Amino acid sequence: MDGNMNWAFPVDTYNLWATSELEGIPDVEVPQTMARAVVRTDTHKVLGVHGSKYKIIRHDDVVNSIADSVKQASISQDYDMSVEVFEDGRKLRGEIIFHDHVIEPSVGDYIKFRIQFFNSYDGSWAFQQSTDGLRLWCLNGCTTADSVAKTWAKHTANINISASADKVINGLNMFMNNRDLYQEYMQTPVDHRYVEAVAKNLSLLPKPSKRSKYNEKQLESIVASYYNEEKNLGQNKWALYNGLTYWASHTQDTSSPANTRRQRENQLAKLFKNNTVWHNTY
Repeated sequence: MDGNMNWAFPVDTYNLWATSELEGIPDVEVPQTMARAVVRTDTHKVLGVHGSKYKIIRHDDVVNSIADSVKQASISQDYDMSVEVFEDGRKLRGEIIFHDHVIEPSVGDYIKFRIQFFNSYDGSWAFQQSTDGLRLWCLNGCTTADSVAKTWAKHTANINISASADKVINGLNMFMNNRDLYQEYMQTPVDHRYVEAVAKNLSLLPKPSKRSKYNEKQLESIVASYYNEEKNLGQNKWALYNGLTYWASHTQDTSSPANTRRQRENQLAKLFKNNTVWHNTY
């Protein structure tokens, strides 16, 4: 586990007060039934404002619950856990990489089992845990095409550690059973029309302009990622799969890398379930 433990800072809920800009008008306390603030008590920074039903799920509890889940599952002793916090501690992202649970779609092309988990104090991220694979040779995050084990909890409920451990085990079983799927991808040829159709699906603008329906910069980036993978893996679905997961996991040049990565990984999860696009190679 990360020895820094920068996620283990103290937080608490505080009452809110409404203050007028006019002189002589007293402050008014906001009723707890309406809203309260989450405050980082070591720095006195407000991390979020929430309604009365909100309940803090502390970063420290999230990390410890995941670690306990892995121990309870007893699936491995050979793994690394890393944890990152963002925006003064408002958001947390962590992952566990298992080094002794590996599949090999082709010679020298390894994928390791991974658990990811998320939490936030500003309401942007619920507590989430998911399982997928991590491609070893470039540390490229992979997302399986089938639905994977996942825990999702609003900040109005407690985390069930036992249920989380069961899902970790189920996720590992799905991961190990996906070796045939990856082999199938390697045997599936793709052409430029298919690559472009997939890239356009991921690049649709929420509000299309008269000039284009797509984010052209993103479209070019996705296609370029595929062609870069094609050089080594061939003109097949496996190259496209890895081009997409490379695009999703390499977000360091964006204004908000953590948010962008999460959004892109969610886009891929939806794409891989799309029979019209992903499962239609023309």
